[in-house]
Amino acid sequence: MEEIRYIMITHRRFNQSKHAVSAVIGVIIMVAITIAMAAVAYAYFTGMIGGQKTETPVISFTPSATEKTIQVASADVDTIWNDINITFTNATGFAYLTKTGVVSAGDTIYLETDQTLTGTVTVTFRHNPTNTIMGDSFTFQDVS
Repeated sequence: MEEIRYIMITHRRFNQSKHAVSAVIGVIIMVAITIAMAAVAYAYFTGMIGGQKTETPVISFTPSATEKTIQVASADVDTIWNDINITFTNATGFAYLTKTGVVSAGDTIYLETDQTLTGTVTVTFRHNPTNTIMGDSFTFQDVS
């Protein structure tokens, strides 16, 4: 009997001293956490965080088969040559041209002096930050 009385007293003390958060406050905290997680996911997926999105600049080229040149007809503002990989290829190999400065209308690439390949040469422009081919490739015959 003494043992049952001890259990009842212990049980009564436990019930009187328990501290808990009400169910309403618990639900409010869970909703707040869910809203915070949704806001972070939205910011990440829309690009607000996680770095800048880089776009490929628009540059138009005018090739001249008779003069063996490619001239920039127009270019987006603040496009720099360091971001553009110029590749020359022929049947036997390839070569690269590195230009510096800002790309502007009138800039010219001379196939016979700016690179070492001969014969039929194809020129390709690639924007390095986005790894995107810019426009068409240009093929020139009889480059010396």
